[in-house]
Amino acid sequence: MSADTATTTCCAVEEHQGHLCELESQQEWDIIRQVTSHPAVRCENCGNVANTARNVCMPAEL
Repeated sequence: MSADTATTTCCAVEEHQGHLCELESQQEWDIIRQVTSHPAVRCENCGNVANTARNVCMPAEL
């Protein structure tokens, strides 16, 4: 995701570096495993699931 896309679609741009899409682009697989072990939210943008809303751009409860 480009910085422009993050600005227009991410609800918490200042925290974007901790979101799954950014973690995936940086291949942070260990962190991804930790933040997806017990998913409770889904990203409305990409469909990724995470434990908490702070790890996705547009969170929606599962």
